[in-house]
Amino acid sequence: PFHPIPLVPNFRDIGGHPTTSPSHHIRTGILYRGSDPSRITPSGISLLHSLHITTDFDLRSAQQIQNTGGYKDMEGITRRWEPVFAEEAYTEEAAKRRYEMYGAEGTEGIVRAFVEILGAGAGMFGVVLRHVLECVAVAESGGEGVQVQATFIHCTTGNNRTGVFVGVLLMLLRVPHDEVCREYALSEVGLAPTRHVNVERLLGKGAFGEYGAEEARRRCERMVGAREESMRALIEEVERRWGGPEGYFLQDVGLSEEEVERLRE
Repeated sequence: PFHPIPLVPNFRDIGGHPTTSPSHHIRTGILYRGSDPSRITPSGISLLHSLHITTDFDLRSAQQIQNTGGYKDMEGITRRWEPVFAEEAYTEEAAKRRYEMYGAEGTEGIVRAFVEILGAGAGMFGVVLRHVLECVAVAESGGEGVQVQATFIHCTTGNNRTGVFVGVLLMLLRVPHDEVCREYALSEVGLAPTRHVNVERLLGKGAFGEYGAEEARRRCERMVGAREESMRALIEEVERRWGGPEGYFLQDVGLSEEEVERLRE
């Protein structure tokens, strides 16, 4: 599913996965995921155009955007800022607590972090999915052969906030759980070329410094990783907490039953 976009690692189409309905697969060319495109090259922007991407949803906080030098204006692509977390959630203390959850061994900590994402990002999820529905409806109203205007969604590295969003969406679309976990873990492949850069960046910020150099590095590597067992544990939590993805999208995101069925169609 990967598309090589220069300086935008982990960029891929969320489509192509089988569903539990016989012979049905998730459509490609509608929704793409990836990492922060602030360093994208002109040739990379041209590649996004070739994929018919017209909207970029940025899930990062204002502080994260500022720390990376701002955002990149991409001609022909509308940027929509929909941060998952409000600014008060990005205090130094809150960030440290979230680092601890991401970097912990096992899955208990990261699932707590994922549930925070689902709670804080519920409004954003509704905005993105209604936008996708509108793009598909416009294309369908244009007649046979009209190309859907595609959407790109990203956070910083594209594995946590973006990964949780895509994971629960694929659950809603009846993609088998094993396949949802495999899709999530593809970020291990997508981020491999830049993993050392992200780890060094975190170490440079003093992340986990109190644990000593060796353990700090291990925790940073877990932070920028994407383990299948993390998504599997989240799936179990979604089933326990909401009775499945439908409960989350209907109750917390606020989609209607009609919108859920349209997404599946």
